[in-house]
Amino acid sequence: MTKKFISGLATTILCFAFIFSAIAQTNPYVRTQVKTEQEDIKAKRTELNIQLKNEREAAKKRLETMREEAKKATETRREELKDKISKLRDEKKKQIATRLNEQLARLNTQWTEHFNNVLNRLSEILSKVELRAGKAESNGENVIAVKTAIQNAKTAIETARTAVETQTKKTYIANFISEKELKEAFKTVKEQLRKDLFGLRDGAMKNAREAVKNAHQALKGVPRVDEEPMATTTPSQ
Repeated sequence: MTKKFISGLATTILCFAFIFSAIAQTNPYVRTQVKTEQEDIKAKRTELNIQLKNEREAAKKRLETMREEAKKATETRREELKDKISKLRDEKKKQIATRLNEQLARLNTQWTEHFNNVLNRLSEILSKVELRAGKAESNGENVIAVKTAIQNAKTAIETARTAVETQTKKTYIANFISEKELKEAFKTVKEQLRKDLFGLRDGAMKNAREAVKNAHQALKGVPRVDEEPMATTTPSQ
C-alpha cells in the first residue's frame, strides 16, 4: 500500500515537472506575442489620435477658407444691401434690417461650426470603438460586422463634412427694391436659412450619428473588447 502511494506520488511529481518545464519553454514565446500585440494596439491608438487631430485641423481650415471665399464672392451684393438699408427713411426699419442682415450671417456660421464640432466628437467616439474592436480581434474574436459598421460610419461622417462645407459656402442676403418689400424679403431669406440648416441636421448629420450608433451597437455583441491581448496558441514542438 505504501509502495503504491509512493509510486503514485512520484508519477504525479514527474507529470507536474513536465508541465512546468513545457510552460517554461513556451512562456518566452507567449510573452513576446502578447507584448507585440499590446504594442500594436498602442501604435494604433497613437495613429488614430494623430489622424483625429489632423482631421479636426483640416476641417476647420476648410470651413474658414470656404467662408472667406463666400464672403468675397458676395461682397458686391452685401454692399448693395447695405446701401439700400442706409437709404431707408424709417430709422427703426433701418436698424431692424441691419440687425437681421448680421444675424443671418452669424446664424449660419454658428450652426456650421456646431455641426463641425459634432462631427469631430463622432469621430472620437468611432476611434474608441475601433480600438476596442482591435483588442477583441487580437483576442481571437470575430469583429467583421463591427469593421463593416465602422467603415459605414466613416463614410457617413465624411459625407456630413462635405454637406457642412457646402452649407458654409451659402450666403443669405435679402433682396428688395422698395421699403414695402423689406419685411417679406427678410422673411423669405430667413426661411431659406432655416430650411437649409434643418435639412442638414435631419439629413447628413442624422445619418452620421446613426452610423456611429450602429457601430457602437455592433461592438456590444462582441466579448473581450476591453481585455489586453492574450496569446492562445503555443508553438508546435
